[in-house]
Amino acid sequence: PSCLLPFAGFACLLFLPRAHLCPAVCSCMDYHTIDCRDQGLPSVPNPFPLDVRKLLIADNNIQEIPADFFIFYGDLVYLDFRNNSLTSLEEGTFSSSTKLVYLDLSYNNLTQLDAGIFKSAEKLIKLSLGNNNLVDVDKAAFENLDQLQVLELNDNNLQSLNVAALEALPSLRTIRLEGNPWVCDCDFANLFSWIQDNASKLQKGLHEIQCSLPVENRRIFLNELSEVSFSECKFSLSLTDLFIIIFSGVAVSIAAILSSFFLATLVHCFQRCAPSKDDDDDEDDSDD
Repeated sequence: PSCLLPFAGFACLLFLPRAHLCPAVCSCMDYHTIDCRDQGLPSVPNPFPLDVRKLLIADNNIQEIPADFFIFYGDLVYLDFRNNSLTSLEEGTFSSSTKLVYLDLSYNNLTQLDAGIFKSAEKLIKLSLGNNNLVDVDKAAFENLDQLQVLELNDNNLQSLNVAALEALPSLRTIRLEGNPWVCDCDFANLFSWIQDNASKLQKGLHEIQCSLPVENRRIFLNELSEVSFSECKFSLSLTDLFIIIFSGVAVSIAAILSSFFLATLVHCFQRCAPSKDDDDDEDDSDD
């Protein structure tokens, strides 16, 4: 049956001579290390030896990592995907990357990191995401990366970053944040506090990270700032707070109007149903 063809293909891979599993454009010095760097590849070549441990595929034109890549090559420990043309990471791409320790995705065109995108790569120690076009990193993007020690987010387009994304990394030792267009507004205040508390983890130091001052329209190095610089933020309201206040006010107003209408209706009904004084007098006269 046609439904068995994928399994038949997989079985064939298992029994093919290993030499046949090395793509022609790649160099397979041994069964565990494959070098496909700088070959102008538009996509990930295949097949590879199923027990490949180290894959060097940098300096190509690859636009995506196949969604089932780690299903077939789940033994990968080291993946160098630098300087390609990745624009996004599909959900589930790393779902079987349970042995991955080193992942380099720098010098690509990634724009965002979704929640839990790396959560299956629980043994990851180094994650390089520098020199992309990241503008958004979900607060749960690094979920389950308890062993991650090195994180590189340098030279992207990040203006802010939810500090929860970094607080989820208990083993973090080194981080790179320089080269981003950070904006030193109230949204940046929590991140600045985290950076100050973890300054020893910055590979380039506070003096290499700049941010823009919205009011003064100029850039400044973080070592020129302090907690006092964000003191006004303690008394300011975020956009979310404003929405809550506005919504609460509208809700209270509507509730008051409905309550007034209900009470007025109730009083009106009571007045109509209750016998009037004139009716009582007429009844008394008729009794006489």
